[in-house]
Amino acid sequence: MITPDGEGIALAGREGPGLPLLAVHATGFCKELWEPVLDLLPPRPVVAPDQRGHGDSSVPPTPFDWWDLGRDLLAVVRACGLERPAGMGHSSGATALVLAELLCPGTFASLLLVEPIVFPVPPARLEDNPMTRAALRRRRAFASPQEAAATLRGRGAFRGWTERALALYVAHGFRAEGERWTLKCTPEVEGEFYRGATAHGAWERLHEISCPVVLAAGAESTSHPASLMAAMSDRFGGARLEVVPDAGHFLPMERPEALAALAASLAGGEGEAAPGSIAASC
Repeated sequence: MITPDGEGIALAGREGPGLPLLAVHATGFCKELWEPVLDLLPPRPVVAPDQRGHGDSSVPPTPFDWWDLGRDLLAVVRACGLERPAGMGHSSGATALVLAELLCPGTFASLLLVEPIVFPVPPARLEDNPMTRAALRRRRAFASPQEAAATLRGRGAFRGWTERALALYVAHGFRAEGERWTLKCTPEVEGEFYRGATAHGAWERLHEISCPVVLAAGAESTSHPASLMAAMSDRFGGARLEVVPDAGHFLPMERPEALAALAASLAGGEGEAAPGSIAASC
């Protein structure tokens, strides 16, 4: 689909009865990483976009405005005919859901937000910051998918990931370019996302969101400590806070079964679906 400002957003989804679910990935990743969580949910309508600059979506000109991430989701909701879906997002994807609901109150029936990038800081771009510097140092290409998996397994942000999550990231977060297996979300795009991560000012507006909100965090997260998550819950006016043991910031990739249990209650159903893959949607 094409957004009002001309960006192409790649979509995938699943069919089923009941309340639709919009699932939004984190910075640097891709829509297919939701598959281990979705496999543990009952069949239901699901739409999962690649955020702009990620996966198979187009790359906008810089600088990036995170409010555009929210506008993209509103465009997805309209294009796919979703009626008051539940939203499930991780990190920047969780933030995008927050921004979409602030832009158009009442869009979502409920929100499951995994460590959203919403902090109690003055809204401002951070041109030089540790996350951007780390992104720009990221290795962008490997000789093969096998080399990528072997290099990333158990290291840095990928420590604690399930084998399936790593395999999905290697398969769908990269593309073949000549003889190299290259990141779809380039270090430059990832770094630019981090520059704008604190510019949206959503912290001061969290109280405007009236739909039910569940906040999820990893007990071992270094970016979202318990004190921050408790303060965020208060800003939402008493959002339910769930802290998942044996997980850090990358909870969907480390403990998909725990997140699926939260999503099942959020989306109005329990049980398991047969494993599958996200297919083209909308």
